[in-house]
Amino acid sequence: MRSCYLCAMQILDGKKAAQSIKDELKLNVAQRIAEGKKAPHLAAILVGNDGASETYVAAKVKACEDAGFISTLIRMNAETSEPKLMEQIE
Repeated sequence: MRSCYLCAMQILDGKKAAQSIKDELKLNVAQRIAEGKKAPHLAAILVGNDGASETYVAAKVKACEDAGFISTLIRMNAETSEPKLMEQIE
């Protein structure tokens, strides 16, 4: 008798698994800070007003907040020159 591959599969609760990873990350960040180390830091630069980019970066800022990371969002207008952008990055 052959075993049924599909019968042995388990359904993964993606939201529960993701939350477990986020909780572990938050604890690791808190421990890092308690040890006197710097908190992880995400810096994002948005150039212009692209709605999809705004939504994406807002989600990253929120995720940082939830995990105990520091985040910095720098907004620059659409007419920003490449040299000015590179200056900001540095």
